[in-house]
Amino acid sequence: MGFVDDVIMNKPESSKIDISALIIDLAEHLPDPQPIVRIWGNLIASRGNVSTVVGLAKSRKTFLTAAIASGFLSSSDFLGFDTPATGKIVYIDTEQSRPHVHKVARRILRSIDLPTDRNHDQLVVAALRELTPDQRREATGEILRRYKPDLLILDGVADLCNDPNDLHESEALTCELMRWSSEYDNHILCVLHTNPGGDKARGHLGSALLRKSETVMLVKADGDTSTVGPQYCRNEPFTEFAFQINTSGLPELCGIPAPQPKENVFTEIMDAGKVYAHSELVSLLVERINAKEGSAKVKISRAAKAGCIVKNQAGGYYLPISQIEVIQPELSDGPF
Repeated sequence: MGFVDDVIMNKPESSKIDISALIIDLAEHLPDPQPIVRIWGNLIASRGNVSTVVGLAKSRKTFLTAAIASGFLSSSDFLGFDTPATGKIVYIDTEQSRPHVHKVARRILRSIDLPTDRNHDQLVVAALRELTPDQRREATGEILRRYKPDLLILDGVADLCNDPNDLHESEALTCELMRWSSEYDNHILCVLHTNPGGDKARGHLGSALLRKSETVMLVKADGDTSTVGPQYCRNEPFTEFAFQINTSGLPELCGIPAPQPKENVFTEIMDAGKVYAHSELVSLLVERINAKEGSAKVKISRAAKAGCIVKNQAGGYYLPISQIEVIQPELSDGPF
């Protein structure tokens, strides 16, 4: 039997996917997706979609998602968030202890002056920290089937998979999230950490989610202030805003901190007018700022591209004139 015969004999069984259901019918009238969450009138979350909140640890992502939940439940708005829809929200936390999740639930209600000593039909809060990743995913699916929320917030979505850096597992979880949003006609808002020192969502899961998200909100902390901006929006991007935590422990809007100029470490370690070999500059960074060798090489490359240092044709590096403090010589009153 030849190669072609082998392929024919061993070809997989026909797929059970209904291809006809996937074809777009232009004669069919499809209404625009129903808005679930807006901020100052800008749509950020609609039915049948997934969105993501990203930021470093302790950037107050949970305060932001709790504010979104408050805005969804409010008859007006909270922190600029509101909804034209009415319905139920499920808030799932995978990272914190039950007492801390209890505080988050009460904060959602306190923010909009709802009683905090009893349950509310429109709000369901679950703590899944003690479960395994597989159990968390199973529990999330069961919670969706039981409560059928219009908005699901997954604070700690990476905890629903065993390895967020595994490509196949990350893609499978992302597909399941999209399937849930379509099957229950809701919006799923995921919370995910960014890589240390950067704005990119962590792991293959972060890459997969960001590709599928309707909106990606980036949270950055600057002291007591957290700034929220649109990293990606399918709809019109919202205006960047900032919030602080007041004395009652609730978020409130505040001014955006003025950007601070970044220090140029190379002006501290390089002498004006001296040309440094690449290896010499790497050694300086390792010695003076305790950088790893690989990190030092990246810093040099980025600094050269940004114009903080100059690379000559021989491969040497030196400080540009703009980075050097020019000292005017004193003029003498006497004869030359």
